[in-house]
Amino acid sequence: MAIDQAQVGAVAALLMDELEETYGDDAMIENVALIVAVRHGGGAQSGVHFRFTEQTSPHAAIGLLEFASRALGPPPLS
Repeated sequence: MAIDQAQVGAVAALLMDELEETYGDDAMIENVALIVAVRHGGGAQSGVHFRFTEQTSPHAAIGLLEFASRALGPPPLS
C-alpha cells in the first residue's frame, strides 16, 4: 500500500489559506519547513522526516524549528 499523501496536502492547503487570508497578495514565502512522523512496521516502529526549502540556511531552519517549539510549548514562567 502506498503512503497516503492526503494529510500533507490538506495541511499545506490549510496553511496556504491562512497565509492568503492574513497577507493577501502582498507577501512572499521566504522559507518552508515540512516535518512528518511516520508509523511503520505494523505500528511497532516510527520515524521522523523533514525537509526545508533549498534556499533555507541552517540558522533559518533552526530558527523556524525553535519558533514552532516555543509556540507549541507552555508559556514562559514570569
